[in-house]
Amino acid sequence: MNVLNKEYYGKNAEDFIDDEKIWNEIKEGENADKSEIRDIIAKSKSKVRLNPDETAKLIGVNGDELLDEMFKAAREIKEDVYGKRIVFFAPLYVGNKCMNNCVYCGFRRDNKSIVRKTLTMDELKGEVRILESKGQKRLILVYGESDDYDADFIAETMRTTYSVKEGKGEIRRVNINAAPLDVEGYKKLKKAGIGTFQIFQETYHHETYKKLHPQGDRKSDYLWRLSGLDRAMEGGIDDLGIGALFGLYDWRFEVMGLLYHTIHLEEKYNGVGPHTISFPRIEPAIDVPFTLNPN
Repeated sequence: MNVLNKEYYGKNAEDFIDDEKIWNEIKEGENADKSEIRDIIAKSKSKVRLNPDETAKLIGVNGDELLDEMFKAAREIKEDVYGKRIVFFAPLYVGNKCMNNCVYCGFRRDNKSIVRKTLTMDELKGEVRILESKGQKRLILVYGESDDYDADFIAETMRTTYSVKEGKGEIRRVNINAAPLDVEGYKKLKKAGIGTFQIFQETYHHETYKKLHPQGDRKSDYLWRLSGLDRAMEGGIDDLGIGALFGLYDWRFEVMGLLYHTIHLEEKYNGVGPHTISFPRIEPAIDVPFTLNPN
């Protein structure tokens, strides 16, 4: 595990992803028998987080019988915690300018096939009014990575969003999906009333991350992104979301990466882990090299 520049990356930042260790756990998990799997499923029903060895065994399950038992347990846990309620939030894309050239993303810098647009505050208000009229109460504002979308700009868009009251409608929670910030930037978002700050690592696999994010781009710094939520915690934001983009690398590795990220946060911040865990799938996009040739 590498020791990082704490002043730059954050007081509790560290590279907690050991690729070789994760693959060894995945391979060893493939040999679990049915009784082991059922014991792990039973443990999960007690709402105790599984350890990496246990998780590796679950993701190694192939038979329909055990998969059905896992899905049934997952539904029971979900309904025990949330009932039959599903909470929706609507995404609102504020701007698609981006300084990075990630080979899987339609926002990438060299993509000349898309129109670049950043909403003005009046345009943002118009979008929020429409969403409120449709009954939306929670939004997630989404931004590319650009110097134009700094913490001050993001905070302004949050305040603007909260200010819109359409009839009886109002936005009660503004979540943010944006590039990692420094500690002072997170403090500004906290003051503006942020809900959840969400960062997707995209892929936790070091070599794949390096291949997909060209050297020299801001996003090419794996550790800056990995430690982004540590700085958020340091800046006073304790409602966090993690995620991986499934399809960039082996999904089993990404599940383990998400687990290790959760463990890191819980260990460093008195049991406070991610509020949300996301796993969107890679989809084709216009003029994007990865979707044309994923190899």
